[in-house]
Amino acid sequence: MVSAIILAAGESTRMGEPKALLPFGERSFLETIISNFRAAGIENIIVVLGHNAELILRKVNPSDAEFVINTNYKHGQFSSFQVGIKKLEPDVEGAFLALVDQPHMAVSVIAEILNGFQKNQERIVIPMFKGKRGHPPIFPRRLFNEIVSSPPSRITSDVIRSNSELVYEVQIDDARILRDIDTKQQLVEIQMERIK
Repeated sequence: MVSAIILAAGESTRMGEPKALLPFGERSFLETIISNFRAAGIENIIVVLGHNAELILRKVNPSDAEFVINTNYKHGQFSSFQVGIKKLEPDVEGAFLALVDQPHMAVSVIAEILNGFQKNQERIVIPMFKGKRGHPPIFPRRLFNEIVSSPPSRITSDVIRSNSELVYEVQIDDARILRDIDTKQQLVEIQMERIK
């Protein structure tokens, strides 16, 4: 089984409001991401909240995913990933690391990455576009202990570098794997692309 851990604990400083609740089409960022992972065949979805957790929980259907709170979210993204990893069931073989500011990630892309992992279940599967690594990667169970036992100040790229022999790259023909949405201008650009 493969799970998805969606990180939505940050303060969204540059955006000025919770990214999880920003509109993306007819849904919010977070609702869109959850829906996309479900459509790609991922049933176990964990959302890690932190800043504005109560507000987000009031606005999002709690039955859509398992929600957990990272009380130490100010330590950064890695600390939220650790919280998510700790909530995984024992039979989970791999976990997507997904960011709440990538609602534009296509279901087909998620499915391609998942397919890459199903063929390489002991490896870190990373999507690539024209020689550049993007999101969302999948981390295998063999690295879960290393992740949860690391200092929360660590970053996921450190885990990838220290286990470079395990990396398996999946070529994706979609530049959106390289993009996230940090500002209102970037949101407008992504929304305009969806309309075209």
